[in-house]
Amino acid sequence: MKIALIHATTTALKPIEMAFQTVAPNIELLHFMDTGLLALMEKSSKLTPEIIRRFSSLVSLAYDSGVSCIQLTCSAFNDITSILQPLYSVKLFRSDEAMLDEALRYTSIGLVSTVKETPVALQNYLLNKNPDCLIESLVDPGVIHLLSQGKRKEHDDRVKKMVEQLDGKTEVILLSQYSMEHVAKQVNPSVPILTAPLLAAKRCLDHLNRTFS
Repeated sequence: MKIALIHATTTALKPIEMAFQTVAPNIELLHFMDTGLLALMEKSSKLTPEIIRRFSSLVSLAYDSGVSCIQLTCSAFNDITSILQPLYSVKLFRSDEAMLDEALRYTSIGLVSTVKETPVALQNYLLNKNPDCLIESLVDPGVIHLLSQGKRKEHDDRVKKMVEQLDGKTEVILLSQYSMEHVAKQVNPSVPILTAPLLAAKRCLDHLNRTFS
């Protein structure tokens, strides 16, 4: 059985691969990537026709590869799933879907992001599911790029600072990007902290078990 992973950054590769190795080591993972997408999103701050076309090309390649489901790994693009899902018979999963559903158990939710466009995509999902949920959001734009520049400590320190600023203001804190997953082990806030990769992998596996059992 094969699962496609759609990437806009290289920093998402290791976290999601490790998550699938934990929950489904026998699943074959196919990677499809366009590293130019994030720059386009940062320039436009929205899903443009060009972004949708390029993203659709990746999804089409994945679909034609005979995968059983398609998992996005970049949270800034998650709203595109509602646009593209009607075109494909396999399930497209947002990168954050499982994490956000877990977060909706709480009434107040803190978001930590390193891409400026990410909070809107997450807030859209949360408020659509529960219009009454309270959301506090902190974003340090562009910090995700520090990882590809070899500045991991600076990246981690700036993420930890946002976690510290949110601690105590909400009932749960979410690390929005897959690339922040490792930072969760470096902090000890007074409230639960959620990351997406493992929860996403588990949801994919549950879907496959239900669909193909």
